[in-house]
Amino acid sequence: MSIVWPLGQGQPSVAALERVAAPAVEPVTLAEAKAQARIEYDADDALISSLISAAVDLFDGDGQLNRAIITQTWAQWGPQSPGRVRLLMGPFQSLEAVEFYDSEGSLQSADVADFEARKAGDFVTIEPKPGAAWPGAQARQDAIKITYKAGFGDAASDVPDGIRHAILLLVAYWYEHRTAATSLNLRDAPMAVEALIGRHRVGWYG
Repeated sequence: MSIVWPLGQGQPSVAALERVAAPAVEPVTLAEAKAQARIEYDADDALISSLISAAVDLFDGDGQLNRAIITQTWAQWGPQSPGRVRLLMGPFQSLEAVEFYDSEGSLQSADVADFEARKAGDFVTIEPKPGAAWPGAQARQDAIKITYKAGFGDAASDVPDGIRHAILLLVAYWYEHRTAATSLNLRDAPMAVEALIGRHRVGWYG
């Protein structure tokens, strides 16, 4: 759960965020990771692949970047009649669905064409178009569900080079320092990793 302050409102509300569809590919390949670490044999391919996954998990989505790397789908819940909703995950690509719990507690679909995305600094907001409104929903914290795609793009080539290089550096470091390294933090990693990631990190509220 993340604490969110909707734009134009004074009181905080609670919004829940969940990744509902993972990326189809990793932002770096096994071959790239082996080249970075100067590994010319195949015996450790499974280990290196797991290190890639661990590094991506550390940074991706609600990890240390607070950004989606490769295209993925997120769902965000909030209260009824939320006004202008700030999406918690970026970079925003497309609005996929707007759903709501009706008075009977059943999840219903609203017409996604009734809503628009607007850029607001580093954030994107969703709100009804002129003449439209949020659907009538139950009075509950998860009354409205917004589903959207986020990420730099569908392919590794769409990802900023700094992020990809940080992943490669971290994988190579973990491979060489297996007992001291941890996938949970960067304390034992090269300073360059933090510097590269810091250029792309977003400081979402939460």
